[in-house]
Amino acid sequence: MTTPHTTVRIWTVTLYDDGMIVAGKCPATADELRAASERGFDAVELHLTTDDLDSIDETAATCRAAPVEIVSAHTPHVDRDELGYVQRTNDLCERLDATLVVHSTKIPLGDIGEVLASTDITVPHGFENSTGHSLHFLRNVLLDEGRPLVLDTAHLYTAEEAYCSILEDLLAEHGDSIPVVHCCDGTKIADGLAFGTGTMDMERVIAALDENYDGIVVLEVMPDEQADALEMWRDVALRD
Repeated sequence: MTTPHTTVRIWTVTLYDDGMIVAGKCPATADELRAASERGFDAVELHLTTDDLDSIDETAATCRAAPVEIVSAHTPHVDRDELGYVQRTNDLCERLDATLVVHSTKIPLGDIGEVLASTDITVPHGFENSTGHSLHFLRNVLLDEGRPLVLDTAHLYTAEEAYCSILEDLLAEHGDSIPVVHCCDGTKIADGLAFGTGTMDMERVIAALDENYDGIVVLEVMPDEQADALEMWRDVALRD
């Protein structure tokens, strides 16, 4: 396991020598950002709406005034005819020095060329895997093409029976191409579940990330479940 700068770990956002950040997730409002801080986080990924991006100046000001750092921002769930919101998310990330997460449910990864042709991405970024995306698919569409991946652990679980060993291999082989990991529990048909409520081996998932990854890990569960997720992360990481 990586060694921190001091012998004491501060379990808000945990920053290791190698740079790992464990972050929460919340909407881009003053109240929600403050609540994330109260849950024990120093940094968050933004869950954005189109309204947030229609008022980008106000949203940026709210984020700058928040008691948490914005480390990444998730595009709204938009269709192909709304790719302007991908650009707006990029522009917000540029203002906040954050990483862009491009959601891929309504804009499939197979159409990534259309996204890239229609936008000018200027910030660190990655394209999120969706439910059912296999390792073979991710290699062909993203990793072998030099395109960064935002890895959702529960989505990987729906596609791969040996998801834990595949996660470990992905981190070892392609960790530099994975700027953000979304970490949550899930079942074969559901994701975004609180840690310990699905059928994934969350202890092994956490251990794999803690031992092999040095990017941003977003605990992507519902806000009122994030403090418990952070506590489980701490317990597993301190065990070794």
